This record gives sequence, structure tokens and C-alpha cells, in this order.
Amino acid sequence: TWSSHWEHSVALTEQGPLVLTAPDGGKAKLAEYGITAAPDPLG
Repeated sequence: TWSSHWEHSVALTEQGPLVLTAPDGGKAKLAEYGITAAPDPLG
């Protein structure tokens, strides 16, 4: 059988969550749940 596993590293900041391992900081997926991701600290 086929299977997969993945994990994300998340930082909880004063400006909101930031998914460190997602290319967009998690903005797209968090938005699906009505959550605004923190701005990217690197620009």
C-alpha cells in the first residue's frame, strides 16, 4: 500500500501564525479557515 506523511513547523507570533515550512507561509490554507497568516518576516 502507498502512504505519505508530512509535518509543518509553525511559529505563533503577535501578528498571527506563520507556517515556516509552507512556501507561502501558510496563507492559502489558513485563509480557508478564516485565519490571517502573519506577514513573511523576510519580505
